[in-house]
Amino acid sequence: MSKKGKIKILFAEDLPTDVDLARWEISRVFPEIEAAVVDTEHDFMEKLKEFSPDLVISDYLMPGFDGMRVIELVLKNAPELPVIILTGSMNEDTAAECMKAGAIDYVIKEHMARLPYAVVEALEKKEIKIAKEKAEKALIESEKKFRLLAEKANDLIYRYELYPEEGFSYVSPASVRITGYTPDNFYKDPDLITRIVHSEDRDRLLNITNYYITHSEQRETLTMRWVRKDGKVVWIEQQNVRIFDDNEKLIALEGIARDVTERHEAAERIREAFYSIITVVSDILTARDPYIEYHHRNVSRLSSKIAEKIGLDDTRIEAVKVAGLLHDIGKIAIPAEILSKPGKLNDKEFSLIQQHSIVGYNILRNTRLPWPVAEIIHQHHERLDGSGYPGKLKGNEICVEARIIAVADVVEAMTSHRPYRPAHRMETALEEIRGKSGTAFDSRIVEVCIGLIENGFDFKQDASKN
Repeated sequence: MSKKGKIKILFAEDLPTDVDLARWEISRVFPEIEAAVVDTEHDFMEKLKEFSPDLVISDYLMPGFDGMRVIELVLKNAPELPVIILTGSMNEDTAAECMKAGAIDYVIKEHMARLPYAVVEALEKKEIKIAKEKAEKALIESEKKFRLLAEKANDLIYRYELYPEEGFSYVSPASVRITGYTPDNFYKDPDLITRIVHSEDRDRLLNITNYYITHSEQRETLTMRWVRKDGKVVWIEQQNVRIFDDNEKLIALEGIARDVTERHEAAERIREAFYSIITVVSDILTARDPYIEYHHRNVSRLSSKIAEKIGLDDTRIEAVKVAGLLHDIGKIAIPAEILSKPGKLNDKEFSLIQQHSIVGYNILRNTRLPWPVAEIIHQHHERLDGSGYPGKLKGNEICVEARIIAVADVVEAMTSHRPYRPAHRMETALEEIRGKSGTAFDSRIVEVCIGLIENGFDFKQDASKN
């Protein structure tokens, strides 16, 4: 991320050390931070009025004052302010409750490195929200004022009628800069918006349109690709507002579309650089143990597919992908002669091998990754019945991501050649996980894994390119 300007942050926090750490992390993106810190509701309300912050960062739990109350006060007194919940621990239900209440994001203190990204995103969403509210207010006050605002905006502002006839009734001049098409092109061809959406994203556009028509709740910002008139692909961030008539009948969608191509490409470059480093680490492990060529990449590929199929969100899928690539990083501390030993390991050697999940955890636990990769690696040899290692964890004590990698790891390892045995047939590996489904392995994950392989997933496919 590039360096930003000065921001004002109101912290609702009772631990000064946590405020200092948060400020340090945020200063990597915003070098100039003006902060106010409070830990009571009375002081919070005073600072909210006097300090005029750009955003609020609140601890979830404080003595006599909590993050949910902070969200309530902000929504009531300064609804334009984004609120980020910063907490020591939070389960999924609590996180969902905070987001539903109005928080724009939440960050676990253990993963404080994600805070600057959350702040940047919160401020960007604040800008979009303010722009949208200005557009809505202008529409209410007068058509003339709305058009004056819309026609000067860099973002594409539009109104799409759903009743009595479908089609655009307004498209701002920014359409020419963003899409290459004039407003008249949109007026004369209502289907143009469908055609300019990238072919791989058209189903998403259809789904979002149907969602707006059939659901009452607001959807989050939609990001998709558009194809300009000149053929260039651009990334668009789009947000819509439903318009109802006096009888509460949905009659139109009004929205703002922003070209975020530069931001998206910058994020992709960072992502590619990150994965190139992770891949190098994985390749170092392979260099020490050539018998596991592509093992980490294959485990990562299969694990990611399983994570998608069982419905994990994008963040957790990414965590599985990274953990799959690094799950054996702890073997870097094991002598190469043990890793490549052609015969059966003795008890001492096997005990040393078992240490690799602990070593991997210790290597990664202090990294500022935005996912709990260290813990996933720590648990990937645990089994539901407690027969695994190193912690003899059982059932839900093992995170879903580690359960996924456990299954993928066994299947890939069994079907690969090792110095102490030839590769097993895939059918044998599937029988192994099927036989231990519900005992050692998560039955849902086993079912999905088997389904993927039976439907054509192949470790050899593009293995050298992963």
